[in-house]
This record gives sequence, C-alpha cells and structure tokens, in this order.
Amino acid sequence: MLCHECYADGACRNERTIIVSDEELSNPHFIRDMRNFACGLNISSYHWHDVLCDLYRDYRGHIVDEDGNEVFLDLHVLEVPHIRDWFRDFCCTPVPASITPYVRGEARERARIVGTILKASYPRDAALWGRRAANDNPA
Repeated sequence: MLCHECYADGACRNERTIIVSDEELSNPHFIRDMRNFACGLNISSYHWHDVLCDLYRDYRGHIVDEDGNEVFLDLHVLEVPHIRDWFRDFCCTPVPASITPYVRGEARERARIVGTILKASYPRDAALWGRRAANDNPA
C-alpha cells in the first residue's frame, strides 16, 4: 500500500531496485543463482513472458541505474521469435555445479531484464545472488 505522498505518483519513492549491471552479468555465480532461482519458481517457458510483464507492471517502486536515475526496462527484447526456447534454456533449466554459466552477447539484455524484474519482485532472495562466503581456513 502506498502512502499518501506516493499515491499520486503510483509508485513508492523509497522503493528502488538497481538494474542488473554488466559486472553482475559477467559474474558466473550471479548468473547461476539467478537462473536457479528462476527455475525454482516453476514457471513454464510458455508463461515466462507474461509473468515478467505482470511482475514489472505490479512493481510499486522505481528501477534505477547505479547513479540513482530512474530507468525503464525495454521488454521488446523479449518479443522475438522462439523466445520460449530461450526461456526454457535460461529460466527453466537449473545450472549444474559442474558448469560455469555465462550469458552470450546477444542475450545480455534479455538476462538483464529478467534479472532486474526478479530482483525487484523478490529482493530478499536476490540480495545474495552472486555472493559467496569467504573461507580463510586452510584445508
């Protein structure tokens, strides 16, 4: 529920999500965590596009860049032929521990959109994506 100050804007001024950065998209741990989380949502590749559009529409905050400037996500990158195949491979398939995941150049913006919308919609879950505990104990 929005306070009276934010109600007129239709979005909360205090709720902000930073768009997925190039650094995050280059981090295999971040990609693994994001993909495994998406897979855990058990959304069919036939429904991912609609789910992302709905989550983005219903988000009550602002998506911002690293400088705090509001940005709007271009969902047209998800409206390409055979996008269901990409959703099947990227969002519906878990990443095995033996694989080092990466995002191909032509899919970077799609991955950025998916990651940003999931970060905005599930901030507690996304807070640890890409982070690994340091273990300084000798083996």
